[in-house]
Amino acid sequence: MHRTTKALARRVSRAARIALLVLAATVLTQHSCLAASFDDSDLSIRLVSESSNAPQWPPDLVISGTWPNACLPSVSRSTLTDMHIDVELRSSGSHCAAVPTPLSLKLNPARTAGLDQLALGIYQVRVFQRGADGSSALIAFRLLRSGGDDVRSRPENGFWWSVPTATAPALTGSGLSIEQQGSHVAVTLLSYEHGAPAWYFGSAAMPGNIVRIPLTRMVGGDEPFSAAGTPPTAEPGLTLNLQFLAPSHALGWLLRTDTSSNMAIQAQELDLLRLPFGSGHVGNAWMGEWALLEDESRQARIFDLVDLATADAESFRLRDRDGQGVLQCRIESIGGHPMPAYCTLLVDGSVLADFDHNGLDRLSGIDPDGHVVRLVRLPR
Repeated sequence: MHRTTKALARRVSRAARIALLVLAATVLTQHSCLAASFDDSDLSIRLVSESSNAPQWPPDLVISGTWPNACLPSVSRSTLTDMHIDVELRSSGSHCAAVPTPLSLKLNPARTAGLDQLALGIYQVRVFQRGADGSSALIAFRLLRSGGDDVRSRPENGFWWSVPTATAPALTGSGLSIEQQGSHVAVTLLSYEHGAPAWYFGSAAMPGNIVRIPLTRMVGGDEPFSAAGTPPTAEPGLTLNLQFLAPSHALGWLLRTDTSSNMAIQAQELDLLRLPFGSGHVGNAWMGEWALLEDESRQARIFDLVDLATADAESFRLRDRDGQGVLQCRIESIGGHPMPAYCTLLVDGSVLADFDHNGLDRLSGIDPDGHVVRLVRLPR
């Protein structure tokens, strides 16, 4: 009787252990989605056109990469409004094994919206993940171009500042240093973290006027007068997306992981300007020697803009030293800062060029024959 009781107890104990293992496996399977890691950079998002000769032909939006679990999502809906494309994904199940799984989705936002063509330009693409409770979380953001690269708005090197937008205030105390060298751009973001100074650095290729730059946070290192020679370490930081509208004006989107969710990201929109240091009338910053360059010409014409005249608060005029050349500009406010939005260069009353991509040191536009021209500041 005693041996029988012990054997039964062993069988019950073994069965209990098996039941516990099955229960644990079930719980882990049900909640493995929550433990899986995911990052905005895990996805590749591209516009793919069937014809390189007709880029306005509605291209497909291809989303590929690695999904954090075996429950691959499908596209539940997409919207196209102006230059914004929103895509919502819905997972195929709730019991998801935490196995990274290849993902490939294709949709055509223009055709879905009932359009025969997709307008050329830069599109802000946002990808959302719809939860079982009906909530929607942002999981990816990209700037994508439909059409050829635009080099007229490539940035000037120097310091850039955040200015208020219609939906967000400026990043008070934060600034950026941006430098373009060939087809690459480097950015340093000087900001704060929990009230303490922090700086981030990154670089990426930028053949046109949009770029996505992973920023690393620099920590440690020595102060300037230290002799220890300890190099700083780099930690994964933010991701910065930039769209340059002019040589001294850009839109930016800072991305970071949302710590309250295992897949969501947070996006901070920025309006960025390279502003003149000087005070007084805005036109003072454009006085100096300038060279007018045509892409198809090896000759340059020099203008020494020395005489500032203002007719009203919305324009200014700079006259050349010889009195024949005049640069007249219309001013627009960007984040509360006056900037020359459109300028015309005239000689003896005849138009030489119109400029609509303007910076502090470079103005880009076209001449009356439609040729691309630039007005470039000469150093003194």
